[in-house]
Amino acid sequence: MSRVMVLAALLAALGAAHAGSRRLYVLDQYDWGGNKGFYLDFENNSEGDAPCTPAGLHLILGVADGRRWRFCAASPTWQMGRAYQVTARFDARGGELWLDGARQGVLDGGCLPSGGPLDIGETPDWAAHPATYALTLDHVAVHGGAPDVDLDLRATSDLPPAVRLFQPPVARHETWRVAAGAPVRLEAAFHLDAPPSPRDLAPLIDRFGQCQAAAFDGKIRSEEQLRTDAAAEPARLAAMGEPPPSDRFGGRLDAPWSEAASGFFRLTRHGGQGPWWLISPDGHPCFYLGMNTAPGLTWETTPVTGREWLFAWLPPRDATYGGAWGHNAWGEREATDYVCFHTANMMRALGPSWAKEEEARCRQRLRAWGFSGIAKWGGLDGLPVTPVLGAGDVPKRVDHFDPWDDGHRQALERSLRRQIGARVDDPMVVGWSVGNEYDEIITRREITALLAQPAVSPARTALLAAARARGADPAHLAAADLEALRELYEEQYDAVMEATIKRIDPHHLYLGYWLVPGWWEDEADWKIIARHCDAVGYDFYHPTFSDERLERLIREADKPVLCGEFSFPPTYDGRRGFGRYEAAQAEDDADAGDRYARYVAEAAANPWCVGACWFEYRDQPLTGRGPGRGEQLVYGEHYAFGVLDVTDRPKWELVTRLRAANLSAAPRRWAAPAKPD
Repeated sequence: MSRVMVLAALLAALGAAHAGSRRLYVLDQYDWGGNKGFYLDFENNSEGDAPCTPAGLHLILGVADGRRWRFCAASPTWQMGRAYQVTARFDARGGELWLDGARQGVLDGGCLPSGGPLDIGETPDWAAHPATYALTLDHVAVHGGAPDVDLDLRATSDLPPAVRLFQPPVARHETWRVAAGAPVRLEAAFHLDAPPSPRDLAPLIDRFGQCQAAAFDGKIRSEEQLRTDAAAEPARLAAMGEPPPSDRFGGRLDAPWSEAASGFFRLTRHGGQGPWWLISPDGHPCFYLGMNTAPGLTWETTPVTGREWLFAWLPPRDATYGGAWGHNAWGEREATDYVCFHTANMMRALGPSWAKEEEARCRQRLRAWGFSGIAKWGGLDGLPVTPVLGAGDVPKRVDHFDPWDDGHRQALERSLRRQIGARVDDPMVVGWSVGNEYDEIITRREITALLAQPAVSPARTALLAAARARGADPAHLAAADLEALRELYEEQYDAVMEATIKRIDPHHLYLGYWLVPGWWEDEADWKIIARHCDAVGYDFYHPTFSDERLERLIREADKPVLCGEFSFPPTYDGRRGFGRYEAAQAEDDADAGDRYARYVAEAAANPWCVGACWFEYRDQPLTGRGPGRGEQLVYGEHYAFGVLDVTDRPKWELVTRLRAANLSAAPRRWAAPAKPD
């Protein structure tokens, strides 16, 4: 499990009293669950929506020896406008924390290295709650491993305060290794200041949805420039040349073999051996490279209500720009207005027929860039897609329907049948999925809540019988018994879901629910869904296509897999106002393209992988995609995930590298060894 997932879970466990969290990870290299490594960080929590204050700020050193974590902390009376110096030391016997030459705490026990990158100066978005102070790192150093790290972090202090408000531009990741028990010294210089008021610096977003104070090459500054760039794009796409010949489903016509057409996507090992392939409805091998959220004509939006002052311009609510506005985009009970800047930009650049022209341009772009079609959260006539169905209107026992209940199963079938509709015969559907990521996992908390319900239900009856068969007390379940009941529920749930989908539509593939390795209860979740789908659809935001654990799970299941989401959103060194996506990020567009190429090459070389899909088509709004209402600067995600910026222009340094990787993926795969090793 990643640091974000672990700490987010810990924060959730703290409850409403600590609803606001702010963190700055100064120096860290650790594996929380493995009890390895170390971290030096600043932590703060606030009551509800109140901002974090210096009174709640704690400097913490954590060190783990493979068995358990040990901590010490400093919580002085912090002073604004003052510079501080912190030093931490640890070795095989113990450690200590110093602040401005005064020892703050002592640790017993050594450090077992965790490996991985050395992370410097990170503030994850989930831990960026507003504060009445600004904490800025000026210098960090790490001694005792290889190589030594000594970084002056004041170089980004030239950024305008209005840009720095969005995300501190310090985060770095260094390659650093240390031997077990070796003496290590961490150093950091920092200062505290009163933060600038966003209202005093407003407006922060310009009329095109860009950070108003940011300066970067290619920034749109006029509507004429917007129209000129839009008019020039088709010729630039055409100049890329024709991609290799393929059928209308993305199957490669230049492959060394083909199979009989079936009219629907299917899976096979050609000749009964070799790597798995997705076969197009016309019978041609396809390594599926999908684009999430395309064409995204009016999504993603950003909440406006209560913070209109952030924006230099908002589209008029008239017939021309009305389509750029949304309302209660996340189903809020309060009346919250949302706006989509890239929609307004397309309206200005393309004119009254912007939607039709933009759909045509999306088809041209994806074809020119070598994509097979669309992945999740989008769709366009004439392009393959992986639609996500939902079960939100089906009754629930706690968080999910009761798979032992005839009424619940019938409600599920009615819901899915209604959603699939006439697309039961649509050859452009690669495969169905139901739900997304963690929401579809049966949790231990859910089992505990279900057993505590006084009402009799088929699910509760089944779990009680299973507990008695194990000789367990349902009121005081041991960890192993609780996990066994959880897996029983999930097995039945996934089996019912698969059977229902196949009964409605026996021709299309079933891809599960896009499990996220690590963001689960445990590995059993992968093993269970692998038994109840045609290919395991999963999302994996990671520097590489797989890690040791994922590779093992894929091999053990011996089932085709399809990666539904991965990405490397650029940080642009903090100079454009985007957030820093901790799981996998890039420095700039060229770096994102290079990372994409490596990921896709690794995916194409994996015998079980039949495709990988990029998240997503467009950048997210700088002020967040929501949900939210009020004066906070950012609500929700605000990452540069897109291959298009907010002005609907391709990131050419990125897309040229995407194209090269896409065109070589299928040939790389059909040149793979004849049989998985």
